[in-house]
Amino acid sequence: MTSRDRVLITLQGGIPDRIPRRDEIWKETLVRWRREGLAENQDPSDVFGFDMGGLIGFDWTLRLPREIIEETGEYILHRDANGATKKEYIGESGHTPHWLDFALRNGKDWAGYRDRLIWNDDRLPGNLRESYETQRAKGLFIPFMHKECFECSCSVFGQVNLFTMMMDEPEALADVFSTWTDLIITSAEKVLSMGVDFDGAFIFGDMGYRNGTLFSPDIYRNLLLPNHKRMCDFFKSHNKPVILHSCGKIESFIPMLIEAGFSAIQPLEAKVGQDVRVLKEIYGDKITFFGNIDVRKLSGTKEDIEEEIRTKLTVAMKGGGYIYHSDHSVPPTVSFDNYCYAMELLDKYGKY
Repeated sequence: MTSRDRVLITLQGGIPDRIPRRDEIWKETLVRWRREGLAENQDPSDVFGFDMGGLIGFDWTLRLPREIIEETGEYILHRDANGATKKEYIGESGHTPHWLDFALRNGKDWAGYRDRLIWNDDRLPGNLRESYETQRAKGLFIPFMHKECFECSCSVFGQVNLFTMMMDEPEALADVFSTWTDLIITSAEKVLSMGVDFDGAFIFGDMGYRNGTLFSPDIYRNLLLPNHKRMCDFFKSHNKPVILHSCGKIESFIPMLIEAGFSAIQPLEAKVGQDVRVLKEIYGDKITFFGNIDVRKLSGTKEDIEEEIRTKLTVAMKGGGYIYHSDHSVPPTVSFDNYCYAMELLDKYGKY
């Protein structure tokens, strides 16, 4: 069974030969692992048999002039192509930028910039076909990777301005989300028209934080659900399952995410109290769960790792519907030896 087959069967509710696997590794973690035994020419994706690649590098910005305001050996302060001013620390993985200011703050601003989101073919990555063919030759599951409409809008307005618009200008914000969704669908159509027949979509949108969702279920239902459903309906009309990445504690949204048409949810952060063993019992085969392996346990003892993987896999993989992933990404607190041991346990407990 190829990686592509394995992931597709899982996302479609079937049972593969083993649990599919994927993970995100911090740059600092790779530095540590190369000191501890991972060779310079070795890619962890190949070493550990990760089953998923991805098509990335699209330009979804407003295409405004970029400007470097200040650059030091520690950080870069710049204004990006969305008109947002931010400070990004050099070599710092696993963290969002320090957002400082935004050119767009409300519906009036949006009206003046909306037409900048027209489609141009040069929004496609230059290496799109080469990347696709390389991944296809490896037998990987290849998703079209994109932010969803809320995450796209965060990069333009910032979260605080978006939250204000949710209360004060819901009609304007509905147009913002709809316009981004149009661009997502158009870009996917263009990729397919080129003969780049990706296998599904991996959509990113952080809607939660440590204690809960960033906005209410009513806001999700009224403003985001229609756009998420329209997006998922498009991909599913082409037999492409859709995976949603959303950080934070989002379990209260899961019934609506199922309604929207998402096939899987990732990464199911354990650090906020979510547990795939509980979620699997509630939702059964209604959606695939992707992740939830606590990196704090991967950073602990061999006993910690064995308990985490054995107890979660035993429940999560029952009847299919589970893909292995850490509960976000792998930080440098996880040694190479510990991660190798986790993969050994995945081989042991993750076969059907």
